Amino acid sequence: DFMYIIATVGPSTKEKRVIKEIIKSGANVLRLNFSHGNYEEFLEIIKIAKETDENIHILQDLSGRKIRVSSKLIYVLKVYNKEKVLFCGEDIYKKEGQNGAFNSNKVIPLNLNNEFLINNNIEEITMKDNTMKFKILDKNSSGILAEAIKGGIVRAEKGCNIKGFKRDGLGLSLKDKKDLKWAIENKVDIISASFVEKKEDIFDLKKYIKSFNFKPIIWAKIETPKGIKNIKEILEVADGIIIGRGDLIPESSISYVPIYEDRIIKLAKGKDIIIATHILNSMKEGKEANLSEVEGIFNHLKNGVNGFLLAGETSIGKVPISTVDFLNSLISEYRSMKIF
Repeated sequence: DFMYIIATVGPSTKEKRVIKEIIKSGANVLRLNFSHGNYEEFLEIIKIAKETDENIHILQDLSGRKIRVSSKLIYVLKVYNKEKVLFCGEDIYKKEGQNGAFNSNKVIPLNLNNEFLINNNIEEITMKDNTMKFKILDKNSSGILAEAIKGGIVRAEKGCNIKGFKRDGLGLSLKDKKDLKWAIENKVDIISASFVEKKEDIFDLKKYIKSFNFKPIIWAKIETPKGIKNIKEILEVADGIIIGRGDLIPESSISYVPIYEDRIIKLAKGKDIIIATHILNSMKEGKEANLSEVEGIFNHLKNGVNGFLLAGETSIGKVPISTVDFLNSLISEYRSMKIF
């Protein structure tokens, strides 16, 4: 049985030497996160990877319908606790001028159309793995007025999580189409669609790829309660599932995530099941893995998972090579014991 050991490439792993070492340490898939990075960098990474091991798989992770601070935000904003801010759509931000303040509030544009934003039933907005939290105070034609319960630094393209946000009507974005075209030209092995909530999301993706006569592996990344709810129909059309725990926690609640994982694993027998993010967070900080992380890996293997995706551990972590090496040796050790 093939076991996917997926390493995300980022600032900590861009160097040629590091890419070679993480492959030698056991990574058999390199994840290119299309929410960050550019085509030039990605091409260089693929070239180095294929030189190191021609059988290495390349995974394209599309941005999908992830809500982010707009790339049009020209400042870095420091938001203090209890400070009021205005979240608005990119279109309004461009129209009203990028002066960073209308009605004297700090303005945070999101990568959405303003109408779509204000017509959504939004309870709260969080950023940076729940370390920044905003309570909704009011809604008007300019956007959503919120108060920072926990403030912090807001930069362009920072990911946001909005509980209860309805993504219906957000099809394949222009950015995703452009990125897909690039992936097809460069013969990427696996394509993962982010924030998949229904089978149509995978249909749209397949239809677009099919027009280029290209057949990669297609994984659906499940990151919202709605995706969990429709998991059976998604499984009918996807080759596998990535359980994106990094976003699933703020989009639902940490206590529900193990229940969701259990449900997906039971239903997805015979398909690829990849556990993503929070695999070895301790090692991201350069510390040793802790018991609950090792226990998590053991239990997932026991339950039939066939892949793990390292995100921040390798993209921005302090010891990316050791992390891959440790995960690989752990998997090898458990599988050689023939206890599953």
